[in-house]
Amino acid sequence: MLVCTFSLGELYLGIDIVLVREINQSLGYTSVPGAPDHIRGMLNIRGSVITMFNLKQRLNMVKYEQNNVQDNSESIDGEDDGKSQENKKQQQFNIILRTKSEVTRINRSIAQEDCSWDDPVGLVVDRLGDVQKIDDHAIQVAPANLQGISSVFVRGVVEMDNKLLLILNVGSIFNENDES
Repeated sequence: MLVCTFSLGELYLGIDIVLVREINQSLGYTSVPGAPDHIRGMLNIRGSVITMFNLKQRLNMVKYEQNNVQDNSESIDGEDDGKSQENKKQQQFNIILRTKSEVTRINRSIAQEDCSWDDPVGLVVDRLGDVQKIDDHAIQVAPANLQGISSVFVRGVVEMDNKLLLILNVGSIFNENDES
C-alpha cells in the first residue's frame, strides 16, 4: 500500500494514496452557516465545489491540544501580533480526495471498503509528509488508548523511523454517525 503522509500537530498520519486526487496550499474557504464545527467550509477548485473538513476538529484534537499544548500564537507580551496567525494559515494544506466513482475506476475493492463519499471532499492538514510504501503485514491494530483522537478514526498503526504512523480510516471521518 502506498500512503500519503501528513501531520496534524504532533501526530504523524497517513491515508491510502489511491484516495488522493490532489494536494494544494490552503486557500480561502466559504463558510457554511449551521454546518458542524468540523466543516471548515466550501472551496471552489476549477469549477468543482468541495466540502473541506477541519481534520483536527473532526478528530477532536482541538480539545486535546487546548488541554495539553500551550498556544504559541501569542507574542511574549501576550498580544497577538497577527503574523503568527497568518503563518499558521500558510502552513496548512488541503488534501482533496477522489470521489467514490473515481476510486472505483482505479480499485473497486478500495472503493467498497474505504470510500463512502460520493461528493468531492477534502481535508485540511498542518504539514505534508511524503508517500511511503507500507507492507500490509506491518500494519498493526490501533491501540484502544490513542492519545488525542478516537480509535474509530484509525485503521492501524505502523512504526516508521522511531515514530508511529497512524493510518486513518477515512470513511469514518465523513460518516456523521462516527463521533469521537
